[in-house]
Amino acid sequence: MKILFHENELNYRGQSTALYDYAHFSEEFLGHQAVIIYNKTLPTNHPAGIEKFKKRFEVLEYSDPNEIDGFIRKGNFDLFYNIKNGNIDGIDTKECRSAVHTVFKYYEPHGDVYAYVSEWLSQVMTGGKAPFVPHMVNIPLSTYENLRSELNIPQNAKVFGYYGGAASFNIKFAQEVVEKTARKYRDIFFIFMGVSPFVKKSWWRSLPKNIIFLPPSSDMLQKVKFINTCDALLHARERGETFGITVAEFALMGKPVITFAGAPEKAHIMELGEEAYYYTDKRSLQEILLDADLTKNAAHRFKKFLPETVMKKFNEVFLRYNQ
Repeated sequence: MKILFHENELNYRGQSTALYDYAHFSEEFLGHQAVIIYNKTLPTNHPAGIEKFKKRFEVLEYSDPNEIDGFIRKGNFDLFYNIKNGNIDGIDTKECRSAVHTVFKYYEPHGDVYAYVSEWLSQVMTGGKAPFVPHMVNIPLSTYENLRSELNIPQNAKVFGYYGGAASFNIKFAQEVVEKTARKYRDIFFIFMGVSPFVKKSWWRSLPKNIIFLPPSSDMLQKVKFINTCDALLHARERGETFGITVAEFALMGKPVITFAGAPEKAHIMELGEEAYYYTDKRSLQEILLDADLTKNAAHRFKKFLPETVMKKFNEVFLRYNQ
């Protein structure tokens, strides 16, 4: 089978990571041919993400969604797989079978298959009636290297970290707690990858050296080194997660997860259960950062998101009618 995998933009974030993994393992596990297509005009594209895809796949580019049908006819594709918000946005096709993989809280069925990216999302939006295919956790576990020496972090320091989109660590009071804690406790470090700096320099005091902002990376080995550097994940995405690849990656590597209990999107909380640390306000977050034993481990709850298991579900939901 020949599959055209579509996402609006290609970058280093979770949705592009998911697309890459589905395409890669469609070839490796299922024996299909995968080709990527995306809108080259969007400002949310990132060179690192595009380069990663082009090193592995044939990548097609368009400026107008109306060009997609032409690519499908020319390439004689059997399936158009489209990971997207979930609303009817005009990006679909009648030239071959169409699979819509919905990331957010929409219920606007279109395409031949309309499925969600998590069990939680299916439950919330359809009472569990709509199918779901979760994202997967595909990280190389073969290295124990970390970034402490490179970042001048003492081996005995406590390190909290997070990676994601530029504005995805966006709970204001969590940002304030990070800065306050870093200024008071110089042996506690906070490291962020891909996140826009939220601690501002002022004329009367310098930036804390124990808050470190790193550029984004689509290199999985670099992400593993980043995770190995951390004692725990500090998650502070205001909306929460409809899946939460960063949470899943940290958890599967045995790292404790600290996250906001009040987020409206709770797929990550559903999966973490009691094996995580939850904060509700400044005080509870401060207490976790300073006093939690950081022994909670949710790795066993995330093994179902390893590639082989997820691709069986992918095959069952999206591909069975084409076989």
